Amino acid sequence: MPNVQLANSIHTLPAGSVLQRKTSPREWIEVTLGLKRQRALPSLAAMEKLKPRDRRYMTRDQLEKDYGPSTDAIKTITDYATAHHMKVTRVEPGAARLRLGGTVQDVSSAFGVSLFDYKHDKLGSFHAHTGPLSVPQELSGLVTGVFGFNNHRHLRRNQATVLAPPSSPVTVMHPKTSAAMVSPQPGTFTPPQVASLYNFPAGNGQGQCIALLEFGGGVEADSITAYFQNLNIPAPNVLTIPVDNVSTDPTSDPDSTGEVMLDVEVAGSICPSSTIAVYFSTFDEKGLIDAISAVIADKQNDPSVCSISWGWDENQPFQNSILWTPAAIDAIGESFLAAAQLGITVCVSTGDDGSEAQIQDGRAHVNYPATDPSVLAVGGTTLHATGSPPTIANEVVWNDGPGSGTGGGVSDYIPIPTWQSGTPGVPTSINPGNFAGRAIPDVAANADPDTGYLMYSGGQFGTVGGTSAAAPLWASLIALCNQQLATRVGNFNALLYSTIGPNKVLNDITQGDNDTDGLLNGEFPAGPGWDACTGWGTPNGQALLNALK
Repeated sequence: MPNVQLANSIHTLPAGSVLQRKTSPREWIEVTLGLKRQRALPSLAAMEKLKPRDRRYMTRDQLEKDYGPSTDAIKTITDYATAHHMKVTRVEPGAARLRLGGTVQDVSSAFGVSLFDYKHDKLGSFHAHTGPLSVPQELSGLVTGVFGFNNHRHLRRNQATVLAPPSSPVTVMHPKTSAAMVSPQPGTFTPPQVASLYNFPAGNGQGQCIALLEFGGGVEADSITAYFQNLNIPAPNVLTIPVDNVSTDPTSDPDSTGEVMLDVEVAGSICPSSTIAVYFSTFDEKGLIDAISAVIADKQNDPSVCSISWGWDENQPFQNSILWTPAAIDAIGESFLAAAQLGITVCVSTGDDGSEAQIQDGRAHVNYPATDPSVLAVGGTTLHATGSPPTIANEVVWNDGPGSGTGGGVSDYIPIPTWQSGTPGVPTSINPGNFAGRAIPDVAANADPDTGYLMYSGGQFGTVGGTSAAAPLWASLIALCNQQLATRVGNFNALLYSTIGPNKVLNDITQGDNDTDGLLNGEFPAGPGWDACTGWGTPNGQALLNALK
């Protein structure tokens, strides 16, 4: 019998891909299957406007038992895999995922694809297939997607760096411990200093686990020791969790390792008593799907907050090459919804390339997965402080010109969520068709590398900025709120847009725009209330905690 085609599964090659050869039939390959749930996940509508203490989140056991795939479905797939010389390598019922491994010949034959090796100037070497995916008749209705045949890079790091160690150390005071520490160049900050300027509530993250999703590099244990000794605060418990058996050697990819250390040092210095669980995966569709699934399945560490500082221009029909397939966006979106049902707040950076995402085709672009409605999209600002103790002197949209500024705008693929519809200032897309899409960011925080964060990696201090620093900063704030509330904030976007934002709980940013390339006539400008460059504004941590009580 012919295979049954899967919806939204058509793959196209990135423009500039050069065919090399047919992929070796003896090469080992693993694919991730999305599985149909026994019952569809409910929306967040029943609880999203409730305060955290009034909510009842699912447990992981409940998610698996009531909303996972049926045991019969898993057995059918397992039997099919065994009969076709494939091996089930992992089952994650809460995320409705199952991974299969086998030779290229066996896996390709089972799913009716032909794999070829390609080379790309920016994406490197990869294997891929083109056209739609299909599943055997035996698995029709049980499998919703198959991911891993195309392993070209989908994710890039949202980070801006100034690799300059402090010229002459400046002594400042830690807001909680009053211990001396080394500061970067004047005008830049340590993460606890930024937390103090943003009036973060008291706490140390005790009892919280902050998940960090990383797609390259590793954790430098020596850098953690040196950094936290310098700040004179205890180092957090940092766990390295490889997904899909990826390398976590920090020396194999020093650039990515520096970015990993930024996440760890920002979140860990604000929440030193928390557990920092760092999940490493690959740069492709399958890698992101598997990493989020690992967070959902992690009963031992039980993350309450997740930070993602990676993304790529979302699937837009006017691009020459579509990297994100709709099937992948659907699968990832379902995982984010499952995380929200568990009470996990997912913070995602909006990118550091302005409102065009460096595409420079005269159209506005936004990064995925920041446009998913179940995540908190975090943009960036330029922050200046003055006085002793320091207070915020000025804060504007981060825009340093071409290729350096906060991402933000409107999705051309994901529809506007109900809680965002009708919000003053939320526009439709400025691209042809004026799609009414999910607008980002929701919030913002300091991200300009010129007013950036002190970090330590590779044996030296440096000043780092980018929305990839703003995302773990917001994640640490949510962890502190969780600690104070003795419950989980979870996804609070509906509260943010209905009460928290309009009631001016956050610091409203009203100056600047994120048209870094100057090709979009100043889109998108900041102004009173919500805007598509800083959302509702930057943290007033204690006020946010009070609003969530």
